[in-house]
Amino acid sequence: MRLSSGLYHYDGKVVKSGDVIEIYKYEKGVFKGGINKSGRAGNGSITDEEKEKNRNVVLTRARRNLRRIINSNINQWGDGVTSKFVTLTFKDNVTDLDEANYEYRQFIKRLNYKVYGKRCSNLKYSAVVEFQERGAVHYHVIFYNLPYIKSNVIEEVWGNGFVKINKIDDIDNVGAYICKYLTENNDDSRLKGRKSYFNSRGLKKPIEVYLDYDELENIKKSLPGQAMTYKGEFNNEYLGKIEYEQYNLSISVNKDSDNVNTAGRMQEMGGP
Repeated sequence: MRLSSGLYHYDGKVVKSGDVIEIYKYEKGVFKGGINKSGRAGNGSITDEEKEKNRNVVLTRARRNLRRIINSNINQWGDGVTSKFVTLTFKDNVTDLDEANYEYRQFIKRLNYKVYGKRCSNLKYSAVVEFQERGAVHYHVIFYNLPYIKSNVIEEVWGNGFVKINKIDDIDNVGAYICKYLTENNDDSRLKGRKSYFNSRGLKKPIEVYLDYDELENIKKSLPGQAMTYKGEFNNEYLGKIEYEQYNLSISVNKDSDNVNTAGRMQEMGGP
C-alpha cells in the first residue's frame, strides 16, 4: 500500500528458496526502506547475558541465511546434475583455522581443474566449518553442480585425509538438514569475527517480496495445503506478533505446476 508520503506499507513478506516458501504476516506492518526503530544508543557496556543473546541472534540469522541459500541452489544447476553432500576430514589433527581454510581453498582449485580441465571457478558450493571433539577442523560441503565422480577420486584430490559422501536424495529440506551442523559448538573462539560457513560466487539467491494483506492471502490460497510443513507464531519487538507458515513444494503431488504458478505470482509482484 502506497502512502501519501511516498512510502510503501506492507503487512508481511514471502520468501521463496527453491521449493521452500515462507510466509510472514506482521501485526504492525513494515515500511519500505526498513522498520521504524527508536535507535537508542547504548552506554558502551554489555552484560554477559546480552552477549549470549547476541550470539544466539547471530547464529539464528546464519542458520536462516544458509538454509535459504542451500534450498535456492539444490538441484538447480542443470538436468541430470544432482547436488552432493561431502564431508572433508583431516587425518592429522589440524586445529588452526587459517591452515585448514588454505587447504580447503587449494582443494577447490584442484577439483575445479580435475572436473573442467582448466583453472577456473565453475564449481558452485556452500561449506560449513565444524570442529570435532579433538579440536580438529572439518568441512561439510554441498556441491550444487559437481558431476558424477567417485569418492576415492575426490579423496585423492582432497589429499588431506578422509572423504565421506552423504546421501541426501530423500531429504525434502536439505537446507535445514545441513544447518544442523551450524550448532552452538560453532561458537568457538577461532570463529570470532569470522564466518562459520561460506559460499562460492554466483549462487542463486532466494526471492524475497514484501506484500500487503490481500496479496499474502492470495499467495497462501495458491499453495497446496499438503505442502505445509510448519505453522506457528512468535513475537517481535518492532513488528508485534508474526504469523509464520512454511510450505515445501517438493512434497506436493502437484509440485511442478504449483511451483511455476507461485514463482510467476512473485515475479509479477516484484521478485528479482
